[in-house]
Amino acid sequence: MNRNGFGRWGGKYDGYGGSIKYTDKWAERSVDGGWEKWGDKWDENFDPNSNGVKQGESWWESRHGERWNRTWGEHHNGSGWIHKYGKSSSGEHWDTHVNEETWYEKFPHYGFFHCYENSVQLREVPKPSEILEVPKPSEFLEAPNPSESEIQQVEEP
Repeated sequence: MNRNGFGRWGGKYDGYGGSIKYTDKWAERSVDGGWEKWGDKWDENFDPNSNGVKQGESWWESRHGERWNRTWGEHHNGSGWIHKYGKSSSGEHWDTHVNEETWYEKFPHYGFFHCYENSVQLREVPKPSEILEVPKPSEFLEAPNPSESEIQQVEEP
């Protein structure tokens, strides 16, 4: 079975509590001579006062070309009420307001320390203080010890 996929994600923080985050990923696989495909993406954009928007889409396509998708969104205005809305190609739809607190990441939550602690490969990289001088290839071969008559004495001026 052949498979392919793609993903990208990221975020920007303004240092004052505003942030922009996004992700976009999709995959496909070969099934009985055709390709099934699916994916989803979302983004959020908030100012430091918790005003902002979250929105996204999920989708799917069969090997015969049948398609389905769902789009959704949330509008946050800091009042404690969130406007949630969306629809799908199968007929779902909603447009409502809910009494809910706004949540988003105002500041980065995953830095180098978290990456280091969660990555075996990263922890195996030697620290500069642990790195010895790299030997030259010629130093890997055993050279015969020269006799005393072959050693030249050099005096520094």
